[in-house]
Amino acid sequence: MFKDLINLFFPETCKSCSTILIQNEDMVCTRCRAALPFTDQHLSATNEAMGKFYGKVKIAQASCLLYYTKHGLVSNLLHQLKYNNQAQISYKLGTMYAEILGKNTSYATADYLIPVPMHKKKRKQRGYNQVDGFAEALAQYFQIPIDRTLLTKIESTASQTTKSFQERIQAKPAIFHLQPSPSYTGKHFLLLDDILTTGSTLETCAKLLVQIPDSKVSILCLAYTK
Repeated sequence: MFKDLINLFFPETCKSCSTILIQNEDMVCTRCRAALPFTDQHLSATNEAMGKFYGKVKIAQASCLLYYTKHGLVSNLLHQLKYNNQAQISYKLGTMYAEILGKNTSYATADYLIPVPMHKKKRKQRGYNQVDGFAEALAQYFQIPIDRTLLTKIESTASQTTKSFQERIQAKPAIFHLQPSPSYTGKHFLLLDDILTTGSTLETCAKLLVQIPDSKVSILCLAYTK
Protein backbone atom coordinates (compact mmCIF):
# COMPACT_ATOMS: atom_id res chain seq x y z
CA MET A 1 0.00 0.00 0.00
CA PHE A 2 2.87 2.36 0.86
CA LYS A 3 4.41 1.69 -2.56
CA ASP A 4 1.06 2.45 -4.21
CA LEU A 5 0.94 5.81 -2.41
CA ILE A 6 4.45 6.66 -3.60
CA ASN A 7 3.51 5.77 -7.17
CA LEU A 8 0.40 7.93 -6.87
CA PHE A 9 2.33 11.07 -5.95
CA PHE A 10 5.62 10.20 -7.70
CA PRO A 11 4.69 7.99 -10.64
CA GLU A 12 7.41 6.07 -12.50
CA THR A 13 8.10 7.45 -15.94
CA CYS A 14 9.65 6.00 -19.08
CA LYS A 15 13.43 6.57 -19.05
CA SER A 16 13.33 7.36 -22.74
CA CYS A 17 10.24 9.51 -23.40
CA SER A 18 9.23 10.50 -19.81
CA THR A 19 5.59 9.39 -20.14
CA ILE A 20 4.04 7.82 -17.04
CA LEU A 21 4.43 4.06 -17.00
CA ILE A 22 1.33 1.92 -16.71
CA GLN A 23 0.97 -1.42 -14.93
CA ASN A 24 3.50 -4.09 -15.98
CA GLU A 25 5.74 -1.57 -17.75
CA ASP A 26 9.27 -1.44 -16.38
CA MET A 27 11.56 1.57 -17.01
CA VAL A 28 10.69 1.72 -20.72
CA CYS A 29 7.10 2.16 -21.94
CA THR A 30 5.58 -0.27 -24.42
CA ARG A 31 5.64 2.32 -27.19
CA CYS A 32 9.36 3.05 -26.78
CA ARG A 33 10.17 -0.64 -26.36
CA ALA A 34 8.51 -1.37 -29.71
CA ALA A 35 10.43 1.48 -31.37
CA LEU A 36 13.89 0.54 -30.11
CA PRO A 37 16.28 0.19 -33.09
CA PHE A 38 17.81 -3.26 -32.58
CA THR A 39 20.90 -3.98 -34.70
CA ASP A 40 20.62 -7.80 -34.91
CA GLN A 41 24.40 -7.78 -35.31
CA HIS A 42 24.64 -11.04 -33.35
CA LEU A 43 23.11 -12.81 -36.36
CA SER A 44 26.10 -12.05 -38.61
CA ALA A 45 29.76 -12.91 -38.08
CA THR A 46 30.80 -10.03 -40.37
CA ASN A 47 28.76 -7.17 -38.97
CA GLU A 48 29.39 -3.43 -38.54
CA ALA A 49 30.78 -3.84 -35.04
CA MET A 50 33.36 -6.38 -36.22
CA GLY A 51 34.34 -3.98 -38.99
CA LYS A 52 35.49 -1.40 -36.42
CA PHE A 53 38.35 -3.70 -35.39
CA TYR A 54 39.29 -5.21 -38.74
CA GLY A 55 43.05 -5.00 -39.28
CA LYS A 56 43.59 -3.41 -35.85
CA VAL A 57 43.21 -6.18 -33.29
CA LYS A 58 42.07 -9.78 -33.50
CA ILE A 59 38.53 -10.11 -32.17
CA ALA A 60 36.64 -13.41 -32.10
CA GLN A 61 33.24 -11.71 -32.39
CA ALA A 62 31.57 -8.38 -31.67
CA SER A 63 28.00 -7.18 -31.47
CA CYS A 64 25.90 -4.27 -30.19
CA LEU A 65 22.30 -4.31 -29.01
CA LEU A 66 20.89 -1.02 -30.34
CA TYR A 67 21.65 1.69 -32.89
CA TYR A 68 22.52 5.04 -31.33
CA THR A 69 21.53 8.33 -32.97
CA LYS A 70 21.74 11.80 -31.48
CA HIS A 71 18.54 12.82 -29.66
CA GLY A 72 16.96 9.42 -30.35
CA LEU A 73 15.37 6.93 -27.95
CA VAL A 74 18.67 5.19 -27.24
CA SER A 75 20.45 8.52 -26.72
CA ASN A 76 17.85 9.45 -24.12
CA LEU A 77 18.22 6.13 -22.32
CA LEU A 78 22.01 6.27 -22.18
CA HIS A 79 21.98 9.91 -21.08
CA GLN A 80 19.74 8.93 -18.17
CA LEU A 81 22.07 6.03 -17.41
CA LYS A 82 25.29 8.03 -17.39
CA TYR A 83 24.29 11.44 -16.08
CA ASN A 84 20.98 11.19 -14.19
CA ASN A 85 21.88 8.48 -11.69
CA GLN A 86 19.77 5.83 -13.43
CA ALA A 87 22.23 2.93 -13.09
CA GLN A 88 19.40 0.37 -13.26
CA ILE A 89 18.99 1.07 -16.99
CA SER A 90 22.25 -0.76 -17.61
CA TYR A 91 20.91 -3.91 -15.96
CA LYS A 92 17.58 -3.65 -17.79
CA LEU A 93 19.26 -3.40 -21.20
CA GLY A 94 21.71 -6.13 -20.25
CA THR A 95 18.86 -8.48 -19.37
CA MET A 96 17.17 -7.65 -22.66
CA TYR A 97 20.38 -8.39 -24.57
CA ALA A 98 21.03 -11.67 -22.76
CA GLU A 99 17.56 -12.93 -23.65
CA ILE A 100 18.03 -11.91 -27.30
CA LEU A 101 21.38 -13.70 -27.50
CA GLY A 102 19.97 -16.82 -25.85
CA LYS A 103 21.65 -19.59 -23.88
CA ASN A 104 23.29 -21.25 -26.89
CA THR A 105 25.20 -18.22 -28.14
CA SER A 106 28.98 -18.51 -28.52
CA TYR A 107 29.26 -15.48 -26.22
CA ALA A 108 28.17 -17.79 -23.42
CA THR A 109 31.47 -19.69 -23.74
CA ALA A 110 33.42 -16.76 -22.27
CA ASP A 111 35.39 -17.44 -19.11
CA TYR A 112 35.30 -13.87 -17.79
CA LEU A 113 33.24 -10.72 -18.30
CA ILE A 114 35.45 -7.61 -18.43
CA PRO A 115 33.58 -4.29 -18.12
CA VAL A 116 35.65 -1.47 -19.62
CA PRO A 117 36.96 0.14 -16.42
CA MET A 118 36.53 3.74 -15.31
CA HIS A 119 39.24 5.73 -13.62
CA LYS A 120 38.69 5.72 -9.84
CA LYS A 121 38.25 9.52 -9.82
CA LYS A 122 35.42 9.45 -12.35
CA ARG A 123 33.81 6.44 -10.68
CA LYS A 124 33.81 8.31 -7.37
CA GLN A 125 32.17 11.33 -9.02
CA ARG A 126 29.45 9.29 -10.76
CA GLY A 127 29.10 6.67 -8.05
CA TYR A 128 29.04 3.72 -10.46
CA ASN A 129 30.37 2.40 -13.74
CA GLN A 130 27.57 2.55 -16.31
CA VAL A 131 28.64 -0.86 -17.65
CA ASP A 132 28.33 -2.67 -14.31
CA GLY A 133 24.60 -3.40 -14.57
CA PHE A 134 25.12 -4.74 -18.09
CA ALA A 135 27.84 -7.06 -16.78
CA GLU A 136 25.73 -8.20 -13.84
CA ALA A 137 22.79 -9.07 -16.09
CA LEU A 138 25.00 -11.17 -18.39
CA ALA A 139 26.74 -12.79 -15.43
CA GLN A 140 23.42 -13.85 -13.96
CA TYR A 141 22.02 -15.14 -17.25
CA PHE A 142 25.10 -16.96 -18.53
CA GLN A 143 26.71 -17.82 -15.18
CA ILE A 144 30.01 -16.16 -16.16
CA PRO A 145 32.09 -14.40 -13.47
CA ILE A 146 32.86 -10.68 -13.70
CA ASP A 147 36.52 -9.72 -13.40
CA ARG A 148 37.18 -6.10 -12.39
CA THR A 149 40.85 -6.53 -11.43
CA LEU A 150 42.52 -7.85 -14.59
CA LEU A 151 42.11 -4.53 -16.43
CA THR A 152 42.24 -1.13 -14.73
CA LYS A 153 42.26 2.45 -15.96
CA ILE A 154 45.24 4.35 -14.62
CA GLU A 155 44.81 7.73 -16.32
CA SER A 156 41.70 9.88 -16.22
CA THR A 157 40.48 11.18 -19.59
CA ALA A 158 37.96 13.85 -20.59
CA SER A 159 34.40 12.84 -21.44
CA GLN A 160 33.81 11.93 -25.09
CA THR A 161 30.12 12.93 -25.02
CA THR A 162 30.43 16.39 -26.59
CA LYS A 163 33.19 15.47 -29.07
CA SER A 164 32.58 14.95 -32.76
CA PHE A 165 33.40 11.67 -34.48
CA GLN A 166 36.62 13.16 -35.90
CA GLU A 167 37.65 14.52 -32.50
CA ARG A 168 37.14 11.09 -30.95
CA ILE A 169 39.35 9.49 -33.60
CA GLN A 170 42.11 12.00 -32.89
CA ALA A 171 41.78 11.77 -29.10
CA LYS A 172 44.59 10.26 -27.08
CA PRO A 173 43.82 6.59 -26.31
CA ALA A 174 42.73 5.90 -22.76
CA ILE A 175 45.50 4.51 -20.59
CA PHE A 176 44.80 1.07 -19.13
CA HIS A 177 46.87 -1.41 -17.18
CA LEU A 178 46.79 -5.20 -17.45
CA GLN A 179 47.62 -7.30 -14.41
CA PRO A 180 47.58 -10.90 -15.64
CA SER A 181 48.52 -14.13 -13.89
CA PRO A 182 49.14 -17.66 -15.23
CA SER A 183 45.53 -18.56 -14.40
CA TYR A 184 44.31 -16.32 -17.26
CA THR A 185 46.22 -18.25 -19.94
CA GLY A 186 43.95 -19.72 -22.62
CA LYS A 187 40.83 -17.89 -21.42
CA HIS A 188 38.02 -16.30 -23.43
CA PHE A 189 37.36 -12.70 -22.35
CA LEU A 190 34.08 -10.93 -23.09
CA LEU A 191 34.79 -7.19 -23.10
CA LEU A 192 31.78 -4.96 -22.35
CA ASP A 193 31.06 -1.27 -22.98
CA ASP A 194 28.07 1.02 -23.33
CA ILE A 195 28.60 2.65 -26.76
CA LEU A 196 30.75 1.64 -29.71
CA THR A 197 31.68 4.75 -31.70
CA THR A 198 35.25 4.78 -33.02
CA GLY A 199 36.16 1.64 -31.10
CA SER A 200 39.45 3.14 -29.89
CA THR A 201 38.89 2.42 -26.19
CA LEU A 202 37.80 -1.15 -26.82
CA GLU A 203 40.69 -1.61 -29.24
CA THR A 204 43.15 -0.47 -26.57
CA CYS A 205 41.66 -2.86 -24.00
CA ALA A 206 41.52 -5.76 -26.45
CA LYS A 207 45.16 -5.29 -27.46
CA LEU A 208 46.15 -5.73 -23.82
CA LEU A 209 43.97 -8.80 -23.32
CA VAL A 210 45.26 -10.60 -26.42
CA GLN A 211 48.78 -10.35 -24.99
CA ILE A 212 47.75 -13.10 -22.58
CA PRO A 213 48.94 -16.42 -24.09
CA ASP A 214 46.27 -18.32 -26.07
CA SER A 215 43.58 -15.85 -25.05
CA LYS A 216 40.48 -14.92 -27.06
CA VAL A 217 38.52 -11.66 -26.92
CA SER A 218 34.89 -11.00 -27.83
CA ILE A 219 33.02 -7.70 -27.48
CA LEU A 220 29.46 -6.76 -26.56
CA CYS A 221 28.10 -3.21 -26.32
CA LEU A 222 24.71 -1.75 -25.54
CA ALA A 223 24.73 0.65 -28.49
CA TYR A 224 26.40 1.25 -31.85
CA THR A 225 26.82 4.74 -33.30
CA LYS A 226 25.78 4.75 -36.94
